[in-house]
Amino acid sequence: MKIFLRFIFHFISIISLLAFFMLFIYILLAQLITNFMISPHNFHIYAAIIFGISFVIFAGLYSWYVIQPMIYLISWIKHLSQGKLEKPYKKTYLPSLKKVIPKWLRKSTQYFEELEDHMEQLTYTLEQNKRLQKQLDQSKREWLSGVSHDLKTPLSYLKAYSSLLLSSDYKWSEEEKSNSLKIIYEKSLNIESLIEDMNLLFQSENGDLLVSLKDVNIIDFVENIVIDMANSPLAEGYNLSFETNIFSLHMKIDKKLMNRALSNLILNAIVHNPPGTDISISISYNEDMNIYIKDNGIGMDEDTLEHLFEKYYRNSKYNRSHSSGLGMSIAQSFIVSNGGKISVKSKINEGTTIKINLQDTNNY
Repeated sequence: MKIFLRFIFHFISIISLLAFFMLFIYILLAQLITNFMISPHNFHIYAAIIFGISFVIFAGLYSWYVIQPMIYLISWIKHLSQGKLEKPYKKTYLPSLKKVIPKWLRKSTQYFEELEDHMEQLTYTLEQNKRLQKQLDQSKREWLSGVSHDLKTPLSYLKAYSSLLLSSDYKWSEEEKSNSLKIIYEKSLNIESLIEDMNLLFQSENGDLLVSLKDVNIIDFVENIVIDMANSPLAEGYNLSFETNIFSLHMKIDKKLMNRALSNLILNAIVHNPPGTDISISISYNEDMNIYIKDNGIGMDEDTLEHLFEKYYRNSKYNRSHSSGLGMSIAQSFIVSNGGKISVKSKINEGTTIKINLQDTNNY
């Protein structure tokens, strides 16, 4: 709208200037006739010639004023379509006329300054998207490489221990069988977790993830998850605890998605910290319901915190074979789908605190 109004205002100004110029020529010719310097019979011929030349000059200059920025913007759009995400060099298309053409005409793109600003913003946005896409592609390649390795490692354990158990050359004691089966079970859980994370990721990206909210006693729900995780072989050597001063709190959540989110968060606290780490899960209620997952483990640095919820992010410094690099991203996605929020605070050697806020609560 601003461009249109600016165009109308400028066009009226030019027409007014041309009208005053022609009026001046008309008065000048009348004066020449009065002084007998030209013949009255030739007045209309002179006037037509001067007015015609003036109009042609006006039309040419004004067309140049309008067309030059259009050519520049068209070339800019052409560059973008060819993948050249940069502002093209602004040039005068008739360099030989640079000294003849007034400065205000040579700077004619200023007339389209609003449109040019939008083009600059579009170019910047496309450049940023291209850079982010490259980073994402690189992260995907690194993630796929890491996951392939993570799948091979537990599979090698399964193959080795199962072949040993099937061998008749050695008689296994019950304790040895139990330990071997425990390792096989643990590694199968790793593979299952990796595959499930990938399936959930693809469902989320394709929009196939369905959310089914049902009324649940969140206290019992979270407590059962903590008990299941505490009984997992992965949690052996870790101190898991559950605390709350609320006996009953009903709210609508998707049990499957929330179970997966909380399990991922607790699992991260286990696999990224050494045995002996204290991990506490607590629930508090004050208008909103908050779930806290705290540990006194190794903590995280600022770079890890910054990329924590990015898909395919795997920090080799903190990552172990149990992690797919998708757990935090999936947990955040599921919590948000249940109308919640998640935040993380952490410091090196001071542990990590995860806060989950769920607002869609019912009175209890």
